[in-house]
Amino acid sequence: MAKRKFFYGWVVAACCVMLAFSINAMGNNSMTFYVTPVSEAFGISRTTMNFALFTTSLFAKTLCGFFYGSFVRKFGVKKLMVVGGVFAVSAYLIFSQATGVAFIVIGAVIYGIAHSIGTFSAYNAIINNWFVKRKGLMLGIVNTSVGLGGMVINPLVGSWIQYHGWNASFLYTGLLIGAIALPALCLVKIHPSEKGEVALGSEEASAAQADQPVVAAKPQLPVLSLKGAMHTYRFWLLAGIQLLQGFALGPSFSNVVPNLNSLGIDPLYVSGVLAVILAFGGAVGNITSGLVYDRFGLRTLYFTIGSILLVGMVAMSTVTPVSGTVVLIISVLGIGYGNSFSLGTLSHLINTVFGYGRTDFSALFGWLFALSNAGNMIGAPFSGWIYDVTGSYQISYIISACCLVAILCLIQVAISAGKKAQAKEAIELQ
Repeated sequence: MAKRKFFYGWVVAACCVMLAFSINAMGNNSMTFYVTPVSEAFGISRTTMNFALFTTSLFAKTLCGFFYGSFVRKFGVKKLMVVGGVFAVSAYLIFSQATGVAFIVIGAVIYGIAHSIGTFSAYNAIINNWFVKRKGLMLGIVNTSVGLGGMVINPLVGSWIQYHGWNASFLYTGLLIGAIALPALCLVKIHPSEKGEVALGSEEASAAQADQPVVAAKPQLPVLSLKGAMHTYRFWLLAGIQLLQGFALGPSFSNVVPNLNSLGIDPLYVSGVLAVILAFGGAVGNITSGLVYDRFGLRTLYFTIGSILLVGMVAMSTVTPVSGTVVLIISVLGIGYGNSFSLGTLSHLINTVFGYGRTDFSALFGWLFALSNAGNMIGAPFSGWIYDVTGSYQISYIISACCLVAILCLIQVAISAGKKAQAKEAIELQ
């Protein structure tokens, strides 16, 4: 028997993990640590700092998200990933040289572009090309690497800021992102054909199809374009869910560190133990959310994540400078786990509401994800404004918790509407 040659897809999967670990996690997860020191250094309000660092970055992500499909057709995934890697490092180098808020704005826009064209959309496309078998597991591992990246970079950033200053911390982070991303960008291949291979499991799928008896073809409904989807009630339900989710849930994650810092809790404890717990919660959430979905379905998935996130938000709204360790851990772990609400559920929601393979998935996903970023673009400065007025993030977390309940209700309506529409379509085909 001929010896099976090494499958290069494992290298590709490792490269995607490295890229998510560096460009996404190390850059995105650590930004909240700079809100307090940079705003104090420049003498600006939290509203201004949140707008400069988060809103401008989200604007760039949103804009690029609407045009990502066009960019792929024109330049290809690999070139976009390389540009994304260069932009991510460049953004942090610009941050490190900041002498005013204008530098933060420029760096945030550049990083927003990097995040949009070089991270999740690219990883999903690549894993989809290389894996038929074990695709869900591979995507889960890539998403989990974001949480693991936070577990590594957050304590480092907290220590660097404490002992070397925020300028040096930006510099060190940028160099570390480049050191990890560069070899991954050199080794990653977009299609198996580039290595003379086929996707893992494609041989089994082809053989199984060949063994099936030939039957008369059933009529099929045409695939919904993005424009066609926009003419449905279901699309606008999902659009509203994504906007509200970005507005309410995005700030609940990004405000964890600034909130704990504002309460006077030891910065090293926040950036060390609590930051690791936050990232650990995200890593566990991304793995278990896939397992829950596969076994119990989308409704149970949302109920599980939503319940844990709601507990985390409520606990965080009650945290005080003298809160016990248990309350701190529950609040941070719950919010960290809830991060999987935005990372790992949108594709399942689209497929459940519209039907698997029934839409121009990439275009629909890009638009809905961009709408989530648009909501976050409003929510970030809004939560900063609440802090400036009240001196606390407590009200922000109460608002986020209320919005989460509304989001979960809207999701149930959307799932029911999707099932009814698909049942009606099935009748029309008979």
